[in-house]
Amino acid sequence: MIYQKQELISEGKTKRVWATNNPRHAIAEFYDDAMMYHAKKKVYFKNKSKYCNQINCILMSILEDNSIATHFVQKHSDCEMVVRRAEMIPVEVVVRNYVAGSMAVRLGLEPFSKLKSPVLEFCYKNDELNDPVINEYHACAMDLCTPEEMSLMVYTASRVNKLLCEVMKKIGIVVADFKLEFGRVNGRLVVADEITPNCARFWDEETLLRFDHKDVNPEYEYAEILRRLQENYPY
Repeated sequence: MIYQKQELISEGKTKRVWATNNPRHAIAEFYDDAMMYHAKKKVYFKNKSKYCNQINCILMSILEDNSIATHFVQKHSDCEMVVRRAEMIPVEVVVRNYVAGSMAVRLGLEPFSKLKSPVLEFCYKNDELNDPVINEYHACAMDLCTPEEMSLMVYTASRVNKLLCEVMKKIGIVVADFKLEFGRVNGRLVVADEITPNCARFWDEETLLRFDHKDVNPEYEYAEILRRLQENYPY
């Protein structure tokens, strides 16, 4: 099917979402801006949108090939993908394998140390409140999701983490942490939004540092991750 972009549906920190001539599908268009760390850090470089789109298309395809349902349909252009229209759940699931960022500050843990087991945290997706950390009881009491959906999000996030760590380990990358979002498509819960360096810490296996080398060249991080994925996962 040839998808035609129509009216703008929504605009977020890293993407615009457009309606198409198929009422069940939309086009998600990445920006060249990258909002990171709950929008506290803004990274811009030319063609960032192309890197993000290609990285995300590869990783979403890998999830689909391993029976993890996503909203991804196909790549549409260099910076766009076709997705299933989903009712987004306003809960971010943060999966942590290493201590970094806010976790180190909140809990007084040593940054860059590996956790004994993966930790799942939940954030209420609300920009005005700066996406506060919540727990399962908050999410259900606030009617953000059902208990069954929360259980499925936890189970799916754990599956994604195991698979993502295996995929990245093969190309010398450590998955320190990442954020997942979920949506409902015809009543079915699916992984939505994106999996890119916008919302994940992917570290060099040799240095346990981001590939941007302390912000000296943020484009290098995205380019290097994409290069390694394309060499090993030809989607």
